[in-house]
Amino acid sequence: MKFLFDFGPIILFFVIYKTYGLYPAIYAMIASTFAQLMYTRLTTGKFQNSHLMTFGLLVVFGGVTLVLRDPAFVMWKVSVLYVAFALALIGSMWVGKKTLIERMLGKELKLPRATWEKLTWFWGLGFIGIAIVNAYFVRTALSTRDALFDHSTLDPKSELGNIDCASSAVEMLCLAAQQSEETWVDFKLFGTLGLTLGLILITVITLSKHIKEKDSKD
Repeated sequence: MKFLFDFGPIILFFVIYKTYGLYPAIYAMIASTFAQLMYTRLTTGKFQNSHLMTFGLLVVFGGVTLVLRDPAFVMWKVSVLYVAFALALIGSMWVGKKTLIERMLGKELKLPRATWEKLTWFWGLGFIGIAIVNAYFVRTALSTRDALFDHSTLDPKSELGNIDCASSAVEMLCLAAQQSEETWVDFKLFGTLGLTLGLILITVITLSKHIKEKDSKD
């Protein structure tokens, strides 16, 4: 449930994008992330650092996108966020006595320091991998978008989803730009969700093997 709660704003972003377009989806995501932040504060008595980081970056990158009507900023926010998570995880191995993962799971599991560090590297590099994949989709979406506006008289601040490609003189470029943006949105939900689930599954398998080995020794 917590996993789905954390991905709630992304799911809402996806739904609003498919219904109303990119810019309304950004407004919805900012509002839902703020609601998520306040709900966590009211139910637990404290703010969650990951939610604060996500909200801060979203307000900055999403806000700039809305002001300039340029989706590049909110698209790159995903990569920046995952790299920030990765650096925080990896950096925690040298800050304090416990890694961030051990602080989160240490109450339920007692593992050697080396195991916690391996998990930290695994998640850190996994997050960097997600950031790199997102960067690929962002570059594709932005390059096709630039090609469309460079070869037409369309307003670069236009919402791609509102352009009628069939009536455009550059129909193929228009369709390519729309499709590449939609592909990025699909990755933002299904790609990040699927890859994160993969990281969780591998972690569960790794921990279960370690627990079985410990039980057999006992």
